[in-house]
Amino acid sequence: MGCSQSKAVEAAAPPGPPLQSPTGSATKSGRGSPFMVKKVKPSALYHHLLHGLGGSDLPDAVGKIKAQTVPFWNDAQRLCESDAGLVSSYVDPNTKGTPLHVACSLGSARVDSMEVADAAVKCIRAIIDNSPESISLRDNHDHVPLEGLFAAMAATKGRDQDAAVMQSAYAFRMEIAKLLLMKNPSCVLLRGQNLYRIAESLPDDCEQPLGPTAEFVKLLVDKGGASAQPSVRGERRSPGDDDDVLAMLYRRFVRQFDQSERFFEGDNSRPEVIRHREKFKNAAVNTFNIIELLLRQPKANGAALNSPGRVVEDDGDLDYLLVHNAVRSGTCAPDLLRYIVETNLEKVAEKDSRGNLPLHYAAGYGESAGNNGNIAPLASPESYSKYVIDELLYAYPDGAAVENGDGALPITLAIESGKKWIGGGIRSLHEAYPEGIEHANLGDKHPLLHSMSFRTMGEDSVDDTLNELGGNDDEEGTIATGVDGGGGRNRKRKAKRKINKDESHDAIMFVQKSDAPVRDVITTMWANEDDGGVQMLGCSALANAAKKAGDSNEAVASVALLGVTTAVNAMKNHPNEPVVQEKACAALTAMAPADGMREVSFAASGAIATTVCAMQAHVSDATVQREACRALRGIAAKGGADRATTVASVSGFTALVNALGAHPNDVDVQKEACLCMEVLTSYPDAYLPQLDEQTDAYLQAAADKFPAECSEPAKSIRARLNGK
Repeated sequence: MGCSQSKAVEAAAPPGPPLQSPTGSATKSGRGSPFMVKKVKPSALYHHLLHGLGGSDLPDAVGKIKAQTVPFWNDAQRLCESDAGLVSSYVDPNTKGTPLHVACSLGSARVDSMEVADAAVKCIRAIIDNSPESISLRDNHDHVPLEGLFAAMAATKGRDQDAAVMQSAYAFRMEIAKLLLMKNPSCVLLRGQNLYRIAESLPDDCEQPLGPTAEFVKLLVDKGGASAQPSVRGERRSPGDDDDVLAMLYRRFVRQFDQSERFFEGDNSRPEVIRHREKFKNAAVNTFNIIELLLRQPKANGAALNSPGRVVEDDGDLDYLLVHNAVRSGTCAPDLLRYIVETNLEKVAEKDSRGNLPLHYAAGYGESAGNNGNIAPLASPESYSKYVIDELLYAYPDGAAVENGDGALPITLAIESGKKWIGGGIRSLHEAYPEGIEHANLGDKHPLLHSMSFRTMGEDSVDDTLNELGGNDDEEGTIATGVDGGGGRNRKRKAKRKINKDESHDAIMFVQKSDAPVRDVITTMWANEDDGGVQMLGCSALANAAKKAGDSNEAVASVALLGVTTAVNAMKNHPNEPVVQEKACAALTAMAPADGMREVSFAASGAIATTVCAMQAHVSDATVQREACRALRGIAAKGGADRATTVASVSGFTALVNALGAHPNDVDVQKEACLCMEVLTSYPDAYLPQLDEQTDAYLQAAADKFPAECSEPAKSIRARLNGK
């Protein structure tokens, strides 16, 4: 979202005509007096602002640039007022930028005190008053001034700013965004990639909630319609998008929360430790507040979402129904959705003003048109619907039997939305409430016939499945009639055995497809997390995708954004299956270069602890030990002393020693364990255990038995652990 003017903020300002004094000579004052000029050039204000990056020669502003001083902005305001319409409405012929473009990006990037923020806001207010049309003008990059505000936020992220500087910067951004959005609330679409870049540029906000970043996002939501919800037009994620704003913010939240519980060497009741934890606790709360804000239903310009079977006109109560909003978005990462459901269990059983549970929304969204002809949004593959429905049923199984305000059951909405029997979650709803299918009023050409059509089944198999679910008595509009308690459960179990086989086969076939998008593989894994075969092959697919990225860490990160937590989830769900542990460790190894990029954290995600658990649970399995050693080595190599300390803190060093002892004759295990320990001990600042006699003996044995592979690493490890 950067623009030419925002780039000018970070680069040297282009030379412009010197501002002339009334006598015709260039002013010698550090700030000049352009407002004293009787007749100014149209470009005077534009060039004055571009020179804001120049060093100030004011006695009380040593080391500052002009844009960080009050006189600079006061002079700009007076220059604007000297010939308001002329200089404020100037459009540069080369960049198509305006003074408003430059002022927004310059102030957003350089304001560092409340006094300067106040002066800059007054200047920009004067520009807007004198040239309101500038708010909607687009430069050569098709960007309006508000986007310069956002671009400068991204450019300044990572700078070392104290709390006062951040407060003043966001005070400026709040006021300017409010001014611009009040004049033209639709000047920028605050959705999709635009919204992602804004959220990505937000720093860790350690102020007491609501902190300035959360307040800023709240303004964008209230005044500009910012939302992570899809629009009524059924907008979808581009196939090239590897991430979305909610997933990114949740990774940030998990990282911050992990830091808030960090243990340090020595006394953890020290004031500095307490301050560290409180700081990141505040940051985590602010981040989650932003997630909640972006999940609200957009109201700007009448924008609203579909509800099952109709267009929503008034969703006021949904502002505060977090689970409903998370389900309706269709974009919640699986781990975020699970967190929201598990921390708001009472809300899963709560109805909104239309009588809908979250389950009604999960069931009602799909690929086909609703009764009103609008396309219901579905931003993820069909298996995502199954995952969401299963999560909600696990939290509130009785929800399958609850009618909404129109008397519709979730299974009825699921069938009418065109979902498939297995992958779309209809079977899950049927198992939870078998009698519900009698309420569907199915016709002979109803979408259920499509719902129950598997790619792996022929027509005869479909007929058999229909019969197993209750039979077809040739009466038009009925199916599975007469399903009672006992018989229904018997038939359900019979169908379940058959359908489960087909479902596993379909999912297993999908995750093995070489052209399957990584995001869809991940969704399929979450939707079939109890199936060890899907998890094993899915982890192999993630490893292959990361390896294909080669030396491009950005491409690896594209896989790791959701892949790390997915591999960890596979390991946690199948702790006793060595092959799942092995393939998941291999996937983590391949994704390790992404640690620390785009909020990916191998520590916060549990990847390190879960890998160590795999080593502890499968000590006798040489393959698991080898792959786990490689994973820990890759993570430590990228993450440095902090990751090495984390490995040691979860007994990782002990697990490596045990691997050496359990497999003395396996060259691969000996080599990988030694190489991993060598990386861990290469960081002087890492907090590691002292070398004991057993570890020393194992290292010596490895060096003696496999000198080519282990001699040098063992020598290095022993020297470092001995303090040499």
